[in-house]
Amino acid sequence: MLTYGLRREGAGTLQGQLYALIRADVESGAIAAGERLPSKRALARHLGVSVITVEGAYGQLVAEGYLESRERRGFFAADIPRAPARRGFGSGALPAGRVAAGGDNESGGVRKGKNTSLTCDDSAPNGVSSIEYTPPSPFAPSQALVADFSGGRPAEGMFPYAAWARTIRRVLADESEPTLLAASGSQGSLALRQALADHLRGLRGMAVDPSQIVVGAGAQTLYHLLVQLLGRDRRFAVEDPGYPRLAATYRAEGVEVAPVALDAEGPSLGALRASGATVLHCMPSHQFPTGLVTPAPRRYELLAWAAEEPGRYLIEDDYDCEFRMAGRPLPSLQSIDGAERVIYLNTFTKSLGAAFRIGYMVLPPHLARAFARDLDFHACTVGALEQAALARFIASGDYERHVNRARTRHRRVRDALLGALRATPAAERLTFEQVDAGLHFVMAVRGMDASGQRGLVECAARRGVRMAPLASYALGSSPDPSLTGRFLMAYGSLRDENVAEAARVIGDECG
Repeated sequence: MLTYGLRREGAGTLQGQLYALIRADVESGAIAAGERLPSKRALARHLGVSVITVEGAYGQLVAEGYLESRERRGFFAADIPRAPARRGFGSGALPAGRVAAGGDNESGGVRKGKNTSLTCDDSAPNGVSSIEYTPPSPFAPSQALVADFSGGRPAEGMFPYAAWARTIRRVLADESEPTLLAASGSQGSLALRQALADHLRGLRGMAVDPSQIVVGAGAQTLYHLLVQLLGRDRRFAVEDPGYPRLAATYRAEGVEVAPVALDAEGPSLGALRASGATVLHCMPSHQFPTGLVTPAPRRYELLAWAAEEPGRYLIEDDYDCEFRMAGRPLPSLQSIDGAERVIYLNTFTKSLGAAFRIGYMVLPPHLARAFARDLDFHACTVGALEQAALARFIASGDYERHVNRARTRHRRVRDALLGALRATPAAERLTFEQVDAGLHFVMAVRGMDASGQRGLVECAARRGVRMAPLASYALGSSPDPSLTGRFLMAYGSLRDENVAEAARVIGDECG
């Protein structure tokens, strides 16, 4: 029987303590792979806690891939690869393969490949230019847009205007003119970086020093800095299906890009190895567009891949991590990285809106030293007033309160949409995937072929509903046939009053 000393006061919730203790034992091998855990009722009785406490801890561990739930048999420990050992990087020199900061190609500037005209639209995941899926039959100019499930439109009416205005007034009243007019350095203001470090410690369990954080005006600015830091003589792997314009952004920076197929657990290790890439841009907590959540065993396999050879890195795009709708947020890759190979990246796009152009990345310590040494000539691309205001907005708790309200609103819309879709005549043909991970899920229509998919998109568009097939996000030359009949359902911009009509249109056209 598992025996843990759970503390009743000052150590977090009992459920959180139990989750952390069991997870640590599975990671270390103290609970062996395949070992059966006690039943929920037996463990609750043994530890003197409620069954709900054990059920919550087990459920979170199953969601993250540390435990497996087998019907009528119970819970079993998953086979978790051992994490790579922590390594020292000495003076902080970059591994082989880095080009000089600001290094150019033959043209003396950033090389642009074919079809890489980019427009920045922070309504897309992490500031990447959004994928505006254009239906074959466009909307008529007078057509009212009922719903846009492509994710190309931001939520309206969600920005906390009153709290933000109050914060701006306080900053203007309290901060001196020299402070607000002064340059904040290449990495951003210390006050904002400290606030972000504290925020990540609470939200994602990340032990981050402010010196590791770099602030920039959106994700594309950060990608530009990353390519300069890591070097252009590299191949960057991106998930397939994924953002077509993410791949275009990297190509525009002069690096090779290799699409890597996904399997049921995330980026395929076989495809990643075959790609010859040394950097993988991935979204382990909520992949766009499939919604996949990478379980713990695959996360450790990705970390092991990165640690195998010098110069390999994982860029962890923590896309809409604040909006997990059930259970605790999944641990970040960065929080379990022992070899300094994870670069964490996030923005405030989904939580504060497309116009809020602030993003940040967390560099491993040796890369942070390299950044300070080689790229400190860059000026931070975010103004001092905006940085000071955001720092105060986070530290005051206003940001967390706003996210909690937004999460409640989005959960309500999601539940209403799922309920309305399940009440349509086409309900028997519809299944829904990854409904709890973030601000979109996937809807699969049983028996739909490519022709039926095109028909649904065209007919729904004429009735004011923009649909986005997963196949439209395929990056490789041979799209996976399993994508056919599956649709991205990004509900962040859906209005309450339009839920019923949007579901009615989809139900009619799928019936």
